[in-house]
Amino acid sequence: MCARIKQSSLDALLDVSDIVEVVSGYTSLRKRGATHSGLCPFHQEKTPSFTVSADKGLYYCFGCGEGGNVFTFLERMESLSFVEAAEQLAQRFAVALEYEEGGGADRQARGSEKRLLDLLEKTAAFYQRYLWESRDGVRAQEYLESRGLRREVCERFRVGLAPAGWHGLYAKAREQGFTEQELDAAGLLVRRPGKAYDRFRARLMFPLADHRGRVVGFGGRSLGDEAPKYLNSSEGPVYRKGRLLYGLFQARKAIAEADQVLVVEGYTDVLGLSQAGVHNAVASMGTALTDGQLDLLTRFTHNVTFMFDADRAGAEAAIRSGDLARRHGLRPMVVALPPESDPADVATSGGAEAVARLTRGRLSLLGYELRRALDSSDLTTVDGRVRAFDVVREVLSRAGSPKEREEEMRVVADRLRLTSDNIELLLRTPVAAPPSSAGASGRHMPAGSSGARPTAPSQGDVPTAYRERLRSPEAAVEREFLVAAFSHPEAAVPLLEGVTPEHFVDLLHREVFVDLHRVLTAADPSREVASLAVADTESGRFFVRLAVEADSALYSVALLTERHLRLQEQFLAREVAHLRRSLDEEGGEGDTEQRLLRLEQLLHQVRMAATGLEEE
Repeated sequence: MCARIKQSSLDALLDVSDIVEVVSGYTSLRKRGATHSGLCPFHQEKTPSFTVSADKGLYYCFGCGEGGNVFTFLERMESLSFVEAAEQLAQRFAVALEYEEGGGADRQARGSEKRLLDLLEKTAAFYQRYLWESRDGVRAQEYLESRGLRREVCERFRVGLAPAGWHGLYAKAREQGFTEQELDAAGLLVRRPGKAYDRFRARLMFPLADHRGRVVGFGGRSLGDEAPKYLNSSEGPVYRKGRLLYGLFQARKAIAEADQVLVVEGYTDVLGLSQAGVHNAVASMGTALTDGQLDLLTRFTHNVTFMFDADRAGAEAAIRSGDLARRHGLRPMVVALPPESDPADVATSGGAEAVARLTRGRLSLLGYELRRALDSSDLTTVDGRVRAFDVVREVLSRAGSPKEREEEMRVVADRLRLTSDNIELLLRTPVAAPPSSAGASGRHMPAGSSGARPTAPSQGDVPTAYRERLRSPEAAVEREFLVAAFSHPEAAVPLLEGVTPEHFVDLLHREVFVDLHRVLTAADPSREVASLAVADTESGRFFVRLAVEADSALYSVALLTERHLRLQEQFLAREVAHLRRSLDEEGGEGDTEQRLLRLEQLLHQVRMAATGLEEE
C-alpha cells in the first residue's frame, strides 16, 4: 500500500511546479497573451487547440477534451499513478514530500530505497562506461555487432559490461560509500560466510528500469558457454521481476501513440526492433507474462501482440500469456515467426518492413490456437478429424466473445470438412465467459477529489457534448455567465448568491455552477481548483475548460452583469410559462395568480435592466 502524501506537501508542490515547463517537455508551446498554446500531446492534430494557463496551473485541449493540472498531465502522459506523478514532480522541483502513514519507520524505508536506487543508477553508468571505454569491452562489442546491434541502440538502452574480476563493482561501490548490505539488497552481491563478491562478472549487462526510468535491477548475459546463459538480479526491496517489463520506459510513448504493444521474450529482441524503428516493443524477460506485468500494460493500451520465438516453448508461452491477457480485459494477438527465428533476427536482417509484413499477418489468440491445434492433428483420416474436432471445440470454449468464435468457423469447417450440422453443433457449444480481473488501485488525491484514473485518456466526450449544447441559446447564456464569473471572481461572488442550480437548463452547467460557487466562496480557492482538476468526470473536465477559457479582457464585468440578468430572465420566463400552463390545465387559486403576477412584473424589470445594459 502506498503511503499517503500530506496535503500540505501537495499544496507546496502545486505552488512551485511550473506547468508550462513540464508540458513543454512534450509539445512546443507559444505564448499568446496570458496563456500558452500548442499542438495537443494527447491526440493528433494539425491546428493547435491545446492551451496552458500558467497563472491557473491548468491545461485544456479544445480538440479532444483533455484537461487538468500538472498532476493529471503527468498521470496521463506517463501513465503514472497520482503518487508517482507527485513524487516525480517533487524530485524535479526539489520539494521534500511528507507522508501521513508510517512515521519514522516509513521515512527510514523510503530513505533506504532512495539509497538503493542511487546505487543501481551509478552501477548502470559504471557498466556502460566499462563496455565502451575498457579493453575488455572489445569482445562484448564484437558480440553485439554479430547480432547486428549498433552502438546507438545499445546506448539508448544503456547496455553495459560487468568486469571479469570478483570485486570490480564491489570495490567501486565501497569507494563511493555504499555498504555490503546495500549491495546485497540491490541484488549486486553474493555473500557467503567470510566472503562477498560481485554477482555479475564478465557478462553483457542490461539495466532493468521501471516505467518511470529508475534502474531497479540487471539482466546479465554470458559471452561464452558460462552457465546460466542469463542471470538476473536477485529479488529484493526494489526489484520484482513479475512487475517489470524490459524496455517499457523507452517504449511507453510509442505504445500510447500506436495504442498497441508488441511483447517479445528477450532484451536483444527489444533492441533489434527499436533499431529497426519499431519502438513499441517490450520484453517479458522469459516466457509467459504475469498478472503484475499485464496490470502494468493496461495503463498504456488494451491491444497486445505477442511475438515470441518460433519454437514450442514460445508458442506455448504465447497461448498462456494471451489467455491471461484476455482475462485482464486486453485484446491479445499473436505473430507467427518463421521457423528457427526470433524477433531480433527478423528486425536486424529485414528491418522495419520485414517486421511490418509479419505483424500485418498476425492472428487473434483464438485463431492462433485453432491453427496450431489443427496443424498438429492428422486431418487425413476420419478418426484424426474426430479427435481434432474435440480439441477445436475445447479451444472455441475459451473464445473472448461469440463474434470472435464465429469469425473462425470458416477455417475450422474447411480444415475438418464439417457439414452444416457440425457447424451448428460447434456454435451451440457453451462459451465460458472469461473471469474479469477488475481491480482498483487506490491513489491519494488532493482533498475533495475522487474516482479512479482511466487506463486511457478520454477522447472527445466533452467537445461533442459542448458543441451540441451551444446550439441552445439558453445554454450559450449559461456558459458565458460561467466563463465571465471565472474571469471576475470578486464581482461574481455577490451575483452567485442570487443564483441557484435551477437557473441552469444544461445539467453539466448546473454541476459546474455548484463547483464554481464552492471554489469562489472557499477559504482556499486554489486548493478547490486542484481538487476539481484531478477529478476524472465530465463536469470536472468541463470546469477546467471554462477556467482555461476565462479571460477578463474578453469577458468584462459589464458582460458578467448582463449575462447574469439574462440568466435570471431565462429562469423567470420558464417559471412564468410553467405557472401559466398550470392555470390553463388545472385552474388555480388566488395565490397562484398572485405569484404569477409578481413573477411577470419581476421578469419585465429584469428585461428592462438587461436591455438598458445592452444600450449603454
